[in-house]
Amino acid sequence: DKHLSYSWAKAEEMVADSKRLDFPMLAGSSLPVTWRLPDLELESGCMIEEALMIGVGGSDAMDYHCLEAMQCMVERRKGGETGVKSVQLLEGQAVWRAGREGVWSEELLIAVLSRCDSPKGLPDEDGRPLDMFGTRELHQRVPKPAAYLIEYADGTRATLLMLNGGIFDYCFAARLAGQADPVSTQFFVTPLPNVNYSASLVHKICEMLQTGVSPIPVERTQIVSGMLEACLDSKIAGHEQLETDHLRVNYSPPETPQHFCG
Repeated sequence: DKHLSYSWAKAEEMVADSKRLDFPMLAGSSLPVTWRLPDLELESGCMIEEALMIGVGGSDAMDYHCLEAMQCMVERRKGGETGVKSVQLLEGQAVWRAGREGVWSEELLIAVLSRCDSPKGLPDEDGRPLDMFGTRELHQRVPKPAAYLIEYADGTRATLLMLNGGIFDYCFAARLAGQADPVSTQFFVTPLPNVNYSASLVHKICEMLQTGVSPIPVERTQIVSGMLEACLDSKIAGHEQLETDHLRVNYSPPETPQHFCG
């Protein structure tokens, strides 16, 4: 239920070995294969203008899950996956400033927040509906936000916002060409005591063992492993934007939905 490696070089070698030795390989997060609320699967070949994901958790632990959940949606755009051109990790007030400047879409943030079942603050304390973004309740509840800015080789932009303290859900939204309103969904993490969402990933492991073919492209896990490493490198480099020519990974998404449905 994690990435291939902390190291792009090691992840690349693992995938190359699986192809050289001709054995199937499956890794990655359970988020892409858990239930979605609502049950959204983007049409293969759709025109994604911009995408945004929100999540919570520690860096290099939960941010990987969020990046792969975002990737399983974005990879369905026209032309399939052709790689990542650059990444940048922002933290603190620079995150909100980037939103105001249009680096990431505030409209998409509002769309993903509409899918959250666990907003913190007044909605959590007394069940009161609240526009967490418009009232700046979110800004007050999230003193240390992080933004993972991903620019793909084909020009598509996607952003992961880690909003610890403000929400406790994993949600995605995208703006599609020709549609006035964004599409959005929640990657459903079943609550205690029925924590069984990881069974969806075990189901895929069983399917691979039975068929000899991974139902999920290992290249997805590979490219997201590299995204995360590069984003953390950006943080260490003073939050600079980093070119990622080594992440020019090409692959096609699964033809049929791979997540739990119904």
